[in-house]
Amino acid sequence: MSKLEERQVPAQAVTVSVNGYKVDENVVLEYVPNPKRPGFKAHARYEEYKECKSIAEYMAICANKYGRPDLRYDEEHGHLKLFVNGEQINVHEE
Repeated sequence: MSKLEERQVPAQAVTVSVNGYKVDENVVLEYVPNPKRPGFKAHARYEEYKECKSIAEYMAICANKYGRPDLRYDEEHGHLKLFVNGEQINVHEE
């Protein structure tokens, strides 16, 4: 059983900032296959959270010091895609 299956997703709204963009429960997360190097802690953390489909699910299993930095890093480097109403959003468009 994965960490996601073990934990209850909080009922309250969850909003976090990803690279200056407010991301809430209406944003759908989509991850690419694990790009991190096997054997490293970042790879193990990615394996735990890559199945999350919402910010609430993500924060339920990533409530540690790496949770928000991992989210920002993954979005910046294209490992994470964010969708609102089926449309992909880019939080750091120029």
